[in-house]
Amino acid sequence: MKIIQTIILVLLTNFAFGQNFTEEIDNIYNFQPSKLTDKEQELKMPSLDKFWGKVKSDTIQYLPKLRIELQKNGHNPFFYYDGSGLLLSLTKNRADKVLAIEAIAKCDLADISQKIYVKTLNGLANEGFDVTEPAIKILYGDNFSFFIPQHAMTFNQGYCLTYMLLPQPNTNYVDKLTTIFKSLKLSSQKSIITALWFAYTCKGDLFLNSIMTDKTLDNEVSAYAKKIMGYTKLGKDQIEYITAIGKDQLDNIRIDALKRFSDEAIGELDMTTRVQRKENNCH
Repeated sequence: MKIIQTIILVLLTNFAFGQNFTEEIDNIYNFQPSKLTDKEQELKMPSLDKFWGKVKSDTIQYLPKLRIELQKNGHNPFFYYDGSGLLLSLTKNRADKVLAIEAIAKCDLADISQKIYVKTLNGLANEGFDVTEPAIKILYGDNFSFFIPQHAMTFNQGYCLTYMLLPQPNTNYVDKLTTIFKSLKLSSQKSIITALWFAYTCKGDLFLNSIMTDKTLDNEVSAYAKKIMGYTKLGKDQIEYITAIGKDQLDNIRIDALKRFSDEAIGELDMTTRVQRKENNCH
């Protein structure tokens, strides 16, 4: 009888703790940063720091609880973004990284740093994870981009999408992009065209070619597809540089470019894409 009472007590205690942790999260993450002033956001930071410190101080107890809460639906969207960052800071476990990717997809883009969002997913994609779902989320947002002061350039939506998707296998995202294309606004359609041009797949090119003659699309979209598909020529300096290096080195340049956020990296990605398109003919 004592054993049964002990088991029941443990189960009730765990249940109560789980409920308390859930309530604690909902009480802390009870705001949307996008709806607060900078000063109001600053006032919220101590409670977030305290929560992070609490979980980090006893990962044996709190890490399993954090995983459970990130898998649940119904929390404030900002928790899924911030809580995923906490999870990724505490573990290198592949299952946890998959969980973080799934949770990030539930955030509200208006509440987050667009730069950190893209860099986080780019890093995970470069590790071999499928980040397609949170990546395409930006296609439904408004003016998704971020500024890079060091290079005086804006990393626009098309570049953001490219940098999140291209490090992973193209089978993860090409069909998805072509499926949702017509349901999106003009700017997002152009971003997909950009990403598919950089990706250079036969299936993607077949789709891009179809856009050029699709009368159901906005003329601006068709014209953009035609324009970008015409990007094939290489400059004299580029040709000399490519001739001087081997194909393996060129492939490494492309891989490395997709890890760096700069105008130089975009230029290298552009160059390697044109080389691929020149050497490999899908038709």
